[in-house]
Amino acid sequence: MIDWILIIVVMVWLLAATIFDIKTKEVPDWLNFTLIAIGVTIFALKSISENSFLPIMHSLGYIVAFLVLANIMYYTKQWGGGDSKLLIGVGATLPIYPVVLTKFFSPGITINFPITILINLVIVGAVYGLLWTIVLVFKHNKDFIKEYKKLNLKKKQLNKILLIIFGAGVLVSFLITKENALRIIFSTILAVPLITNYLLTFTKSVELTSMYKKVSVDKLREGDWITDKIIVDGKTIYSSKSVGVTNKQIEIIKKHRNEVTVKEGVAFVPAFLIAIIISLIFGNIFLLFL
Repeated sequence: MIDWILIIVVMVWLLAATIFDIKTKEVPDWLNFTLIAIGVTIFALKSISENSFLPIMHSLGYIVAFLVLANIMYYTKQWGGGDSKLLIGVGATLPIYPVVLTKFFSPGITINFPITILINLVIVGAVYGLLWTIVLVFKHNKDFIKEYKKLNLKKKQLNKILLIIFGAGVLVSFLITKENALRIIFSTILAVPLITNYLLTFTKSVELTSMYKKVSVDKLREGDWITDKIIVDGKTIYSSKSVGVTNKQIEIIKKHRNEVTVKEGVAFVPAFLIAIIISLIFGNIFLLFL
């Protein structure tokens, strides 16, 4: 019964978080904190019923572990605060695989379940992020093409040098070895800097044309990433290196600015939902290909 309650709570909370994230690019704190509280409460009750500290220790242990990871992702500006808190909620509620689901599925789980979720989240997140980026490119195709050409022009010399190095390297590999496997490995290594350079130009173009927008200061929310450095009376109120604006800073900015430019992140919570569904049904996604 407890397993079913956990599954239902996680699915309902994740679905609600997904809707909020898509509509507002924000997950309410009350949603994340109640998920964490429910997880801790349920595993505390489980510990009492089983007369064992293990259930609650599992929940608290992954809260701490995911808190560390969430902070790393937040302070390196990979995720917003909502995504980070949601990850902690997942650690609190799914520290172990719900045994009741083994009656219906045969998931491939060879490591701790939260680690399985993380692995799947990385894979799903990469695919999801790529698809989201493609959507943004098509949505802002004219601006994207113009920005991409402009950035590419600035890198014209670098592009030529990397292309020459790649071409010369491939030619040399064909001259010094007859082993196709070695040729492929050598060519792939040489291609990495060239491909990375074009990918950086691509992502920067998407960012500049799709993720920056001017908003009224009245619409600023705590945690928003303002792109400009804001100085008032010679004092830095907000730095572009900051991880997000605070409510106190917003109150000060309101007195001196009408609008600011903010960077919008990708609505990433849907990737959480998909990754957890896959984890519950199939387990480690890698095992599907073995």
